Amino acid sequence: MSRKVHRVPVVLDTGEIEELPQEDIEMILRGADELISTGGRTMLSKILKGSKDKKILEYKLNEYPAYGYYHDLKLADISKCIDWMIDNDYLRIKYDQRLPLFVFSEKGWEIEKETYAKELYQRFCLDIKEKNARVIFNMKNVNRQVVMRVLD
Repeated sequence: MSRKVHRVPVVLDTGEIEELPQEDIEMILRGADELISTGGRTMLSKILKGSKDKKILEYKLNEYPAYGYYHDLKLADISKCIDWMIDNDYLRIKYDQRLPLFVFSEKGWEIEKETYAKELYQRFCLDIKEKNARVIFNMKNVNRQVVMRVLD
């Protein structure tokens, strides 16, 4: 006999937000990239806030570009920005058993792919200038679409 899984409900609250600046959209997607299919809204809020939460530090999420982006906002306000991203189909919620996790929408992935490729390209150029090869060796773990954008 199988047990019925009770999903944790997701209730979106965008507050008064009607639009987010493009930079905010890119940074929220950049933060979400580290959580795709593994984390959700609460963890992303903490990353964007710059929280010293044990899990953030344990998984080294404090080393990513979006960490602390919204350091001056309250977690509740950051959550409203994230909910706006979901409501406007940049991010989607997928359930793994009972927990809601992030996945990119097509629109969100197109933006994140470009943002991440630019970031890698800049680091790649810095490596060349410094006669170092950090980025090139790490690119084997990067999504192939992003790698192709960097090479373009």
